[in-house]
Amino acid sequence: MIASAVFLGIVSAPRSAYSAESINRIIATVGSQSISELDYDDAQEKYSKLSRFLKNEDMRKTLRTRIIDFLIDRAVVDSISEEESIQVNEKRLDSEIDKRMEMMGVSSRKQFEKAIEGSSGMTYDLWYSELPYQIKRTQLMQYKVPNIPPTEKDIRAWYNQNRDKVGFEIQFRQIVVAPANDSISEESRIHKEAADIRKSVQADPSSFSLVAGSARNNDPTLRARKGLVDWVSSFELFKTSRSVAAAASAVQVGGISDVFRDERKRYCIIKVEGKRPTPIDNVRQGIGNLLMREKEEDNFHKWVKDQRSHVPIQIFDDAYKKENKIPEYHETFILD
Repeated sequence: MIASAVFLGIVSAPRSAYSAESINRIIATVGSQSISELDYDDAQEKYSKLSRFLKNEDMRKTLRTRIIDFLIDRAVVDSISEEESIQVNEKRLDSEIDKRMEMMGVSSRKQFEKAIEGSSGMTYDLWYSELPYQIKRTQLMQYKVPNIPPTEKDIRAWYNQNRDKVGFEIQFRQIVVAPANDSISEESRIHKEAADIRKSVQADPSSFSLVAGSARNNDPTLRARKGLVDWVSSFELFKTSRSVAAAASAVQVGGISDVFRDERKRYCIIKVEGKRPTPIDNVRQGIGNLLMREKEEDNFHKWVKDQRSHVPIQIFDDAYKKENKIPEYHETFILD
């Protein structure tokens, strides 16, 4: 089955109906739209730039056929959007950009362009040229394309296959020693004290909780819990203290960190008590949203292919017709 070319209702027009010049000039018609050789030439560069973002391409097909299918699919979307009165003019594009800038908290168009390039992986000009299609796609997804939410089985399967991507939770104990002032002598004294504590607990790791619960731990909240920080996600820890998160990520379970300074200029030592993948309950919604987006793309691709049976399509390109086994005579037929 030739996935990228499968559609119903392709009509191959008789050669006698068109002059040689017309056949050479027009590749296909989709509804009331014509796709010409000039359109094909213009599309080559764009298709080349977008190809790494197009996940449903059938790479067994020739490049020419893939580009023509790309143009046909876009024309189908345009045709149905017109039927549904989905209009994308310059005013609508400006409105969409203003909305996105507000969501991103960006006030400068230059900043916005830079942010778009960083998040999309495209040049801004390419992204902007795709914006009309993306607006139409989004609206058609809302009104025309059925989308079934992922099942619990789908979510669990993704979680089990991607544990390394969901981050981890960590349980650790922390000892903090803080200088009383900013003098060099005080800094030197506290640094030496922190180094001595680390040397002591490194020699006897089982003593870490005892030291963390003693007066040597200058943080009263930690001291009351014998230094224990119970299970916390790596992301939440990073938001609280980048220095602690960085130290924790580099230490294996049961290991003790080097002395490091936190954001409050305190000298710290941590012992990692446990690490585990973030529990599925904490990431279920995020995985569901991710799978939904992936299914949306697949569903939209399938929906566009199905719509080819409802939008009149005529093909005049000899290479395309030969590759897709479209007969020369006038006939409505089904490819399989």
